[in-house]
Amino acid sequence: MKLDKKSLAVTVLSVFAVQTYAAGLERSPQQIDALFENGTYAELGYIHISPKITGKDTSGNHISDMAEDFQSLNYAVKTDLVPNLRLAVIYDEPFGAKVKFEGENNFIAKDRPADDASTSVNVKVKNVTTLLGYNVNKNVMVYGGPALQETKADVRLRGLTYDVSSGYNNHFDDIALGWVAGMSYAKPEMGILASLTYRSEIKHKTTIHEDDPLADIVYAGDYSHSNQGDITTPESFNLNLQTGLNQTTAIYAKMRYVPWKDFAYYPPVLKASTSIALGKGIPLVDYSEDQTSVELGLGKQLSPNLAISVSGLWDSGAGDPAPTLGPVDGYWGVGLGAKYNLSQNLAFSLGGRYMWFGDAKGELSSRQVVGDFKDNTGYIVGMKLSYSSSK
Repeated sequence: MKLDKKSLAVTVLSVFAVQTYAAGLERSPQQIDALFENGTYAELGYIHISPKITGKDTSGNHISDMAEDFQSLNYAVKTDLVPNLRLAVIYDEPFGAKVKFEGENNFIAKDRPADDASTSVNVKVKNVTTLLGYNVNKNVMVYGGPALQETKADVRLRGLTYDVSSGYNNHFDDIALGWVAGMSYAKPEMGILASLTYRSEIKHKTTIHEDDPLADIVYAGDYSHSNQGDITTPESFNLNLQTGLNQTTAIYAKMRYVPWKDFAYYPPVLKASTSIALGKGIPLVDYSEDQTSVELGLGKQLSPNLAISVSGLWDSGAGDPAPTLGPVDGYWGVGLGAKYNLSQNLAFSLGGRYMWFGDAKGELSSRQVVGDFKDNTGYIVGMKLSYSSSK
């Protein structure tokens, strides 16, 4: 059974797998598929994510959709430096949150102007990963390189939910460096490709700006609003497997593990003020469980220019109760993608997925349950334009 790269280029790849709405702050499975392309390769993608998350606060008030839509661009370029050495540069946005509470509920402050009355969270993380891949032999490749990460966050806590901490603000912006390493095994004549990739955690040490009403009380307003602090984005493991069934059909599996249980963000002022008021410092956000996600799919070449893929998705979530910036307990989902060859070298991909989120209680990091979120769903649509010199 002989399977060429052209026949399998799309069938083994979910077009829309670049972004998701998953456990913790995760928004991307951080795939590195471009590294495995032949010849010179480039891609540019656009993703639109639309989660719908509603619920009730502990007073029984309705919480309208608090998860805002967001968009993302991603790109990758890859080239062969010498016959056994390749280089890839990949940009993605792996972590993030975009939340805003509206209406009349316990996440809205009644003693503030309308433009500053809502609890909101806006987190955006951008990654540029540079990978060198070396072919040990015709089947085995080892690869690795640095990952440059920019993290921005703006958090505003408002309403009865946060008691004396209503009015708390948190902001920071930082760039830090991590690393990536992995190994792959390929047997192109059988359509086989397996890869295992490790990404290190990335520690950001930066100035964190805080306004803390609790600190105004315990320190009588005499504290610094800008202090050195740190936040560490988690490490991850990705295992990808694919194999051909015949010349036009392939199956694949993508598995990812992220130890979100190890993640906790302790802003310095909040930690100090809660240590005095409560006897122990509490984080702004943390998680109770690690995340495992799985995608299983099948790809089919329908014609020389058209291929489709279908997939099933599962994400364990990072614990229930969950932080109010993403109160879901994992999801089940389905996906559909298609790729059309516009010319010998250019291709256009379009895909979408629909997700059913697990019900979850929303909680503060003090372990106080503050909401109940049920029967929520979301969808993702994405498109990608790619160029390959090897077709």
